[in-house]
Amino acid sequence: MTKVLVNEYSGHPPKERGIPGSQEKIQRGTVPFPIQYYLNNTADPRYDLPVMWHTEFELIHVMSGTYNIFLRDHEAALEKDDVCFIPGRVLHGDAERRGAALYESVVFDMDMLRLRSYYPDDFISAVVGGSVLVDDVIPHANERVLSVVRDLFGAMKVRGEGFEFSVTAGLFLLFGEIKRQRLYVQKKSLSAGRLRQEEQMEAVIGFIKKEYSGNITLEDMAARANLSPKYFCRLFKDSTGRSPIEYLNWFRVNMACTRLRGSQDKMVDIAYECGFNDFSYFIKIFRRYKGITPLKYRNSATERAEPARP
Repeated sequence: MTKVLVNEYSGHPPKERGIPGSQEKIQRGTVPFPIQYYLNNTADPRYDLPVMWHTEFELIHVMSGTYNIFLRDHEAALEKDDVCFIPGRVLHGDAERRGAALYESVVFDMDMLRLRSYYPDDFISAVVGGSVLVDDVIPHANERVLSVVRDLFGAMKVRGEGFEFSVTAGLFLLFGEIKRQRLYVQKKSLSAGRLRQEEQMEAVIGFIKKEYSGNITLEDMAARANLSPKYFCRLFKDSTGRSPIEYLNWFRVNMACTRLRGSQDKMVDIAYECGFNDFSYFIKIFRRYKGITPLKYRNSATERAEPARP
């Protein structure tokens, strides 16, 4: 019988030193077939997906309910049978109000599909390189994509004889539909203003990922975008739904969650190493975003079922 992994992200390894942000580094599937299936129930008290990133790509299919996900620099609301496409190295995790949903996901290495020396390599390599941006959300009304995704996930769950061929074929069919229906944009096709705005936001978020443990000011972030603090605040909130300081605190809290789950370090040390110079302020901000204290969060993490990931 296939083992279904529930609560995909309850077993993060500790953040490695020198790596910005919270990178998840585990083996997906096997070396020759690097893809892994997960089943997630956001209503399960053991479930929690703090903001993180990984080099692999991820595909999400909502089976029931509504799931709100934070992706890159904004939040997206996913309904039943919506499909979410998450490129590698992109920040993602539960939105502040994640909703209640059952969703399945596959995390896979794109090298499964590229470097085969034939035509699709060009398009897939452009997706990997970031010059082609696949739509974050493909709605359930797109029956062709939904049919392909259901078959792909079904093959991963059943894991019958030769399922590897079915899964690989499903991924190729998915990218075929993405290209045929033009469910993507090319960066060079964006307007100059939109492209500039995306580059500014990427620069600031990259700066936060790398330097969140230090003393970051509003002026520091605005300088990364080469904007005045006042205009930067307005532009950042339009893009992310949060002010720059709110986003910074939210990001730091999520980094603290990873440390609380993956280490036995003292909470005061975690607070300082995640950029909070005042421990009482850390507790206040943590409760604002997570609804519980850091201590209760750590205790609940140790009580979760083992293991969620191999």
